[in-house]
Order: sequence, then C-alpha cells, then structure tokens
Amino acid sequence: MCVLNGAWFRRIRRRGAAVALVLAITPSARPATAPADLVVLNGKVLTVDTAFRVAEAVAIRGGVFVVVGTSAQARALVGPRTRVVDAAGQTVIPGLIDSHVHALGVAESEARGGFRDLRTIAEIQAWIREKTTTVPEGHWVFSPRVFPTRLAERRLPTRTELDDAAPRHPVVVDAAYAFMLNTAALQAAGIGPDTPSPRGGSIVKDAQGRPTGLLRNVGGLLDRYQARGRPDRLLPALEDVHRRYNEVGITSVIERAADLAGYRAYEQLHALGRQWVRATVTLRVDSDGTVEGTEAFIRSLPLRFGEGDDRLRVGPLKIFADGGILAGTAFMREPYGPAAAPLYGVADPSYRGFLTISAENIRNIMRTGHRLGWQMCAHVTGDAGVDAVLDAFAAADADHSIRDRRFTLIHAYFPTPEVARRAAALGVAVDTQPAWYYKDADALLPALGEPRLRPFLGLAEWLRAGVKVVLDTDHMFGVDPDHSLNPYNPFLTLYVAVTRRTQGGQVIGPEQAVSRQDALRMMTANAAWLSFEENRKGSIEVGKLGDPRAGHGAGRQRRLRSGRPAIATAPPTRRSRLRPSS
Repeated sequence: MCVLNGAWFRRIRRRGAAVALVLAITPSARPATAPADLVVLNGKVLTVDTAFRVAEAVAIRGGVFVVVGTSAQARALVGPRTRVVDAAGQTVIPGLIDSHVHALGVAESEARGGFRDLRTIAEIQAWIREKTTTVPEGHWVFSPRVFPTRLAERRLPTRTELDDAAPRHPVVVDAAYAFMLNTAALQAAGIGPDTPSPRGGSIVKDAQGRPTGLLRNVGGLLDRYQARGRPDRLLPALEDVHRRYNEVGITSVIERAADLAGYRAYEQLHALGRQWVRATVTLRVDSDGTVEGTEAFIRSLPLRFGEGDDRLRVGPLKIFADGGILAGTAFMREPYGPAAAPLYGVADPSYRGFLTISAENIRNIMRTGHRLGWQMCAHVTGDAGVDAVLDAFAAADADHSIRDRRFTLIHAYFPTPEVARRAAALGVAVDTQPAWYYKDADALLPALGEPRLRPFLGLAEWLRAGVKVVLDTDHMFGVDPDHSLNPYNPFLTLYVAVTRRTQGGQVIGPEQAVSRQDALRMMTANAAWLSFEENRKGSIEVGKLGDPRAGHGAGRQRRLRSGRPAIATAPPTRRSRLRPSS
C-alpha cells in the first residue's frame, strides 16, 4: 500500500471510462474486536479489486488488511497502540510490483564499482582511456552497458575508434545482445577471418572476410574474460537495491534471470531479515536444448516451482529466444532495411536478426518444462521470434493444457491482432516495459519507420484481445531511479503507458495508450496474478497482505519518494511522499 500526496491520479489524462475512478463502493470490511496496528483515514483508496472500487480508509493488523471501507469502520479498530494516519484526501494505492528486474545484475555491477551512463562515443573513449590507467596492459576492459539508440551518434563505436582509445588493452563495448571489440580483444579471443559464427550468433565480417569487431548474440564467448565483483559486497549491494526499490513505492519484484547462486543470495538476505521487497525468482534454463539435456538440467535443480513463502518463492524457467531491438538482433518477420544500417551496422539487405535457440529446441524446452511442472517464459523481442515461441507454447499445450500455467512472453514488442488473439487463446501473458519505448523510440523511428513503430510496445493491442499484461522496468544497471538502465521509477512506467510520450516528446501510435485504471492494474493486480499470488497481494482487500513497513526491519517506517506522482501530460519534477506496504 502506498499513500500518494496530491491529486496525481486526477491529473492523468482522461481516457474514456477510465475517468470513473470514484465508484460506488460496498465496503469489504470485517470489523473485529482486536485493535489494528495501523489505520489510514480520510484517503482515496484505489483498491484495484475486480470492480476497481474506491474506499476512504483501511486498517491493518498483523500485516494483513482487516478493514477496507469507511473511516468510521477503520476508526473502530483504533486502540492505544494503533498508529493512525490522516491521509487528508491523498490517494492510496496497492504496493507496486515490478515484474521484471535484474537486481542481482545491478548488485554485481555496483560491487564492481558502479554504472556510468555514457552518452557519446567520445565519452566511451574517455572512459576507456581512464580505465586503462589502472588496468594492467593486456588485461580486459569492459565498458558499462551502452545502446546505439542512446548514443548521440546513434551507432556503436567502430573497432578503429576503440583502438585509438586503447591499442594495447582488449576492449569490449557491451550493448547487451551486441558487442564491439577492438583489435586487441579480437586477437585475445582468437577471433579471425576463419572463425565461424557460433549457433544463434554472428561474427560480423567485412567484404574481405575480416572481423569488423561487431559480435551479435555471442556474449558467451566473452564471459570468461569479464571480471566479477567481490562476493563479500554482493549481499550488501543487493540489499541496497531493494531499499531503493522501496523508496519509489515498489514492494514486490520478479527477479527475471537468475542462476542457482543468485537464488541462494536471495535466500541469504531472507534468512538475515534484510530482504526489503517480496521476490519471485526466475531461473535461466542452462541446457543444450534437447529433451534429454533440458530434463537433466531441470531435475538437477534443488528447487521446485512455487516453493517458498510470502517473501521469497521460486518462479518460472526462462529462455532467451532472440536478441534485442536496440542492438538489431531481434528476430523480425521483415528485413530491417537500409534505413536501419547506420544504427545497427547492418550491410545485408535481407538481414532479419535471428533466433538464439533453434525453433525445435525452443519447443523441446517448453514441452519438457511444462511436463515437469514449471511455469515457462521466454525473452523474445521480434515479431518472428514471438511466432516461434507461440509455436512452442502451442506444442506444449497440445501435450497438456497450459491455460492455467501462465506462460509468458517477455518483451514481445511488435504485437499484431492475430498474434494477440493467438496468445489469448493459449492463456499466455505478456511482461513488457514502457521504458524501452520512452528511452529508445525516438532513435528507432528513423531506423524502422513510423508504420513499423506504431505498434511498438502496443499495450492496447494485447488488451483488445484479452491478454493479461504486466508492466515493469527491466532495471539492469545503475541505482538512480530516473537515470539508470533502465529507469526503475514505476511512475515513469505508468506515465508512458498512459501517454505514449517518448523522452523526446513524440507520441507514436497513440492508439496503443491505455487507461489509468489499466496501467495501475498492470503494475499491481495483474503482476500478482502472474506470480500466482493474486489471493495474497496486488489489491487492497480484506485478508490480503498490507505491511505497514517497507521490509523486514521491525518498527522502521520508511518515508518513500515517488519520482513522478502525476502521469498525465509530462513527467513532473516535484517529488511526492509515499508510505509503503504490500
């Protein structure tokens, strides 16, 4: 539960039926004789229940809502030790759920020294030169993550530009699903004219067959050269990330790509009473894609889907089916085209990106995971990639229905009515992130063209077909809520979902915007549903979780800040105050 000051919800742009926020309410109240621990009076409580009812007060006892109704009903549970808060008309919403974070990656990055937001090629070169003053010659240098869409030049640096910055150090510029290497890095990694591209990836070569330095979807070739953060710093860094989530109103997360060691880190925080957000942990599938290899991997896990408690539980299994649209490695139905060549470094006019796993192996993994009782999800960004994943979901469904298993398309940036209907028929959910639209659509527009970009992150397309959608951030590096990669400020996420406004002020595909009610539901009730916790959280209802604190710390009532209390026409700069709960 979060208490928001001001009338930020009233300032959201009116969109059809979404204006009817103050609805007739039948209070879901069960007064009891025992006093409450916390009572909030005189508020505008957006319950986000199935009717989106609005109450004026709540009472919480033992971490659970016991009254959701009128101030008189809540006041009846005030005792000598009850903390009473007069909301004075402020809006109260459920605790926000970010269903796609990489908090472990953020913590690992912070344990290595933190994230630098580099915005030009000159800044990248300067950072590399600075780094080589402390890194011994011949040792590897990895840049902070950058995307060509977010650099002023709208391209990655060339191998020559990296050679100019560091001729004697192997250097890698990390763009997630693409990497640019200097000459020393190519030599150190043993990549030359005769090196074949690995399955699911590409070593880009020039007309003479020489590597240009650009590698697509081949991060595995470089993993062994990447320095790791100090293990003794990981847990404190992870705890700090969770606290920062609390500070913007996030009370639950889904960690979206962990290995077993990552899950154990969460377990340690939980055991120490220092896990400041409720978490469901998604596990990466590590297999060769065969039925036998996938079954062996799953059976080797000392975990089972759904095990855990209200604070930490085991989530789904995840694969990475293609790359990313920012790096030009999403698998698309149509070629990227000549306009995309400068952004992505694409010379082949027929280039469409590619699957990182064969379609057959995607089917093997999905069918095997389903047979062994796991919820399954797939990172997939391009429209052709979504086709392949839905084919795999359908194959699993043919074995045994997946409709109640909440299989999930992660990202799925380019929906069509046909694809949305197909997902709905299978009971498939979509986990997607408006920050990519906000931060990157301005650069993607000239590369892909307006017709292709209008449905980009098309939330309304999914809703029209009846697909359950969750909104989240894909936070992966940095700890500033507004300037990390990606921004994890949930109010920015809500703002973009409602307005379709980019960072540059453009509105591309306004028909894909959603209402305020739908946007809020996507970060609360829908998100709880995705992790099979809709009966425990996601809405303000009697019997559901309603922690009066922002975590385990007994008696520590943290005052929280929301970066964007209004999500109507432009992201405001004035910060509001929140009080957190689940």
